[in-house]
Amino acid sequence: MIRHPFIAGLGIAAAFAVAACSGGAGSAAPSSAATDAPASQPAASEPAAGVCSASTDAGTIAVTIEGFAFKPAAVTAKVGDIIGFTNKDSAPHTATLDDNGCTTDDIAKDGAGALVFSAPGSYPFHCRIHPDMKGTFEISG
Repeated sequence: MIRHPFIAGLGIAAAFAVAACSGGAGSAAPSSAATDAPASQPAASEPAAGVCSASTDAGTIAVTIEGFAFKPAAVTAKVGDIIGFTNKDSAPHTATLDDNGCTTDDIAKDGAGALVFSAPGSYPFHCRIHPDMKGTFEISG
């Protein structure tokens, strides 16, 4: 029976040691690193708000959707160009940025949709309905 008080005493001693090392709650002033840190940048996976929008205008750059593929899959355009999609498949398709920040509506057979970009960059995209359909927009300034 002597072991139980000894074990309890060790537990109490350990609790005091941990409390002494913690420095006390709320007694330390915040460091300047915490208050002077720059605002965090958005994560790469967050939608790039405002770089792209759907358009109802006729495309100045043509992309055909045929055989469950974008043709061409690597689309080169300039800021402000209207990228027009024409669907030749019997199934509906979309052109959706991989970050989901911009998409066309569903494009039915023989239907059309369009996107326009307001910022240069490289933007991977896919069909929201058929995710194996992929491509990349290369937008210059």
